[in-house]
Amino acid sequence: MSTSLLNCEVLLSKRIGDYYSSTTTSAGNSSGTTIVDTNLYAYPDNWLQSQSHLMWDMITSGDRDEEERRILSKNNDTLTVLAHGGQIDSAVTYRIHRLYSPTDKKNALIYACKSAFPFIHNRIEDKSLVSGNWLKDGSFEIWTDSTDLTYWNESTVTATQTSTSPYYFHGSYSCKLDTATGYLEQSIDQWDDLKHLQDKSVTFSIRGWCDTASCLRIGVYDGTDTTYSSYHAGDSAWTDDPIEVTVNIPSNPKDISFRVYLDDVGGTAYIDDARVISNGYPRIYIDNLGLGVPHSVSFETGDYTNNWIQIKGIEYNDGYMVLPSYVPVDRRLKIDGIGYLDFLSSGTSSTSWDATVDIESPQTEILVTYAAIYLLENSILPQQDTGSSELILQALNLWEKKRLDSLRYKMPIPQWTVNQWMFT
Repeated sequence: MSTSLLNCEVLLSKRIGDYYSSTTTSAGNSSGTTIVDTNLYAYPDNWLQSQSHLMWDMITSGDRDEEERRILSKNNDTLTVLAHGGQIDSAVTYRIHRLYSPTDKKNALIYACKSAFPFIHNRIEDKSLVSGNWLKDGSFEIWTDSTDLTYWNESTVTATQTSTSPYYFHGSYSCKLDTATGYLEQSIDQWDDLKHLQDKSVTFSIRGWCDTASCLRIGVYDGTDTTYSSYHAGDSAWTDDPIEVTVNIPSNPKDISFRVYLDDVGGTAYIDDARVISNGYPRIYIDNLGLGVPHSVSFETGDYTNNWIQIKGIEYNDGYMVLPSYVPVDRRLKIDGIGYLDFLSSGTSSTSWDATVDIESPQTEILVTYAAIYLLENSILPQQDTGSSELILQALNLWEKKRLDSLRYKMPIPQWTVNQWMFT
């Protein structure tokens, strides 16, 4: 259930009457400034020359795939363009954009992912967070790339994002440790809130899998001393109970660092569900979830029968939430909500043409309608003559009607969201 950015752009171009696709019939010149296609004979030369500053090509195959350049003129079967990176060969597919450039359309579609919210949205159900957990991203869900955690630091050991069953325990990912001895840590350098743990008793725990004895363990470093847990048994299985260590943080420590050690170069370990539990109520980072509106947050009951109790009175600030004091610590949280759509590649926001958004027809009709409105709204310039501005305003009125019509395809909004927000 996804659609590529390129396919959304094709749909948008067709909806606004700006779609022309063809294939070159001969190679252009070596400098890449010409595109040759006998199909162009069917169009008068002034088809493009009237407003050539608006005309763009986009190559869609071959060595220059995805390159776009401004078209300078058309002469019979030849387009003259600003230079591509090299010759445009024969049998290469290309597109002509006469109203807006491909990049303009791309930007409009990316913007429409947000402006069309909540009528199209991403449904979110997250169970990776834990009440009272002082760690930021204790479930190893937030990665800059597949080998670089955003809020954890690697010291010589190699960390790799893992989503293959059974090698994750909590959320969508775990962290694989291998290749070299060393440790993965979260310290005050990665998360400043940890400084508030000074002069407190804390319990640090993880769920761990390891194939080598005397290899995987955890520790708490205060800048002077390290307190370690016992080792994982090395039996190629997840521990029945968490690996944990309890320590009293000094009142004026030189550092506060929570570390996961790989002590055997031949070992491989997977770690997940890291928790640091103490007194107090730390704020919990939720900005990475992409939530767009208030949502439902529940905590798991103490008997862990998968029953959930909804939480009221949560405070939100700057991408974090602070739970009310009545919520027990060390309980899994379930967040249900809807969030903004985005074009993603390998799970990361992307502007590549092959990036995908998690909707398909007919919801794409809503997306392209909002994108068309964005293009028109940004077409009104102060220096335009009155006649041009009036035509654009007329077009906007037409597209506003199309927008209302497209909302028949809107995605259902959860009832608890409707009760808190009004959408028109």
